[in-house]
Formats: sequence, structure tokens, C-alpha cells
Amino acid sequence: MKQMNIDSWLIEIDIAKTKEFYETYHFITEDCGCDYCTNFVLACDTFSPEVTDLFHTLGIDPRKEGEVSEFMKNEDGTHIYIAFYHLVGKIIERPEHSQPTKKNGEDSPLLFVNVHGFEISFTEDLSLVPDGFPMPTIQMEMQLNIPWLLT
Repeated sequence: MKQMNIDSWLIEIDIAKTKEFYETYHFITEDCGCDYCTNFVLACDTFSPEVTDLFHTLGIDPRKEGEVSEFMKNEDGTHIYIAFYHLVGKIIERPEHSQPTKKNGEDSPLLFVNVHGFEISFTEDLSLVPDGFPMPTIQMEMQLNIPWLLT
């Protein structure tokens, strides 16, 4: 297990076990072929080098396993997506905020931080963990703007 700081979060993760899972798991679009999921998988190739490096550093292939939802279209044509991924690990320290954070316009118990243009949070309140995902498990939740690439 390796300890990592992601902004004001301190997490401990097993990168090798996380990566091993993602190498063998299927693309998001194998569970859902809707335009929103298909666009998200295509948009993964447009992520900035810093965002791509973050996923790589955590052992995650963003095209696989995660739960992805399109929230709304922005005036500039990009779309707000909400996604979450699982990691083998645990949360060591959480950021402290004096103001409640907002997720989808509502107060959220999650503490989001801005990392390379997206909002990221971690939780041990897990949803939709795939069968066989190694334990201990934490969930990385994110909100991001991505371009619409489907024609």
C-alpha cells in the first residue's frame, strides 16, 4: 500500500491490485450503450495529461468499471458528468471545509477538491462495487466537464 496526497486528501492505495482489476474488467459501454456513456468513453482520450496521469497513478482505466452519469449540457456545449471509480485502499485523512459542498446543486456530505479541473472526493460509503473487487475498497467520486464528441 502506498500513501498519496491528492490535494487535501490522504489516501492509502494498493496501485497494483487496483490496476490488475481494471486490466481485466470490461469497458463501461459493455454494460450501457447509451450515447452519454459512449461519449464519456470517447472523451477519456481528450483528458489533459495531468488528469490522464492521475488515473494512471491510481491504477484506474477511466473507460472501465466506473459508474458514469451525464448531468447536464453547459452553454459552451460541454456536458457535466458525474462518475465514480473504486480503488483498493483506505482514507487516512479528509479535508476540512467550513462550508458545505454542493453536488448537483444540493448539499453533499462529500468534500470535493479541485484537481486539474475536476472536482474529486473519496468515500468509504460504497455503491455498485463489482463482484470480485479486492478489499479494502474506497470510492473516488468526481464531477467533470467533457466535450460532446458524438455526431
